[in-house]
Amino acid sequence: MIETERLKIRNFTFEDSKRCFESWGKDKDLGKYIILYPMSEVSQMESLVSSLEKNKHAWVLEEKKSGNIIGYITVDIPYDLLKVGELGYVIAEKYQHMGYAYEALTCMIKKYFYEEKLYLLEAKFNENNIASSKLLNKLGFQMEASLRGRRIDSYSGQRNNLIICSLTKDEVNF
Repeated sequence: MIETERLKIRNFTFEDSKRCFESWGKDKDLGKYIILYPMSEVSQMESLVSSLEKNKHAWVLEEKKSGNIIGYITVDIPYDLLKVGELGYVIAEKYQHMGYAYEALTCMIKKYFYEEKLYLLEAKFNENNIASSKLLNKLGFQMEASLRGRRIDSYSGQRNNLIICSLTKDEVNF
């Protein structure tokens, strides 16, 4: 387990499923950016958590003060020899705009650059997700590409571009 000022960051267990579902699984706004959301049944979250608990690079974000699960972070490292990881994250709607994402991502960026010895982290987001754009920019990520029509708004069916950005270890400024 890793701790920050306000968070405990730990690997998933299947027992987290119901708490994750209640925390962000039903969040409607996530459906604008991630096709998986909102979930209608806890079994959908159980399936997701079942796969995440097998991944040593999938992390639950638990608020220290309340003990509530507020989101998660994943770091996929498809080719260890390249030392490149893909960062993903979800923060429950009621915990957004409170600095939790920045706090957690800062911690995990340091971990993966300095402990796991990665060279580069990349992140992808829906072009309409202004909050993610601002957050990644604040963390020092630079835009690399815009891929046409790679995301779908679950409600409108509208296709949006997928933005890819990255940060190298040498660019970290925190």
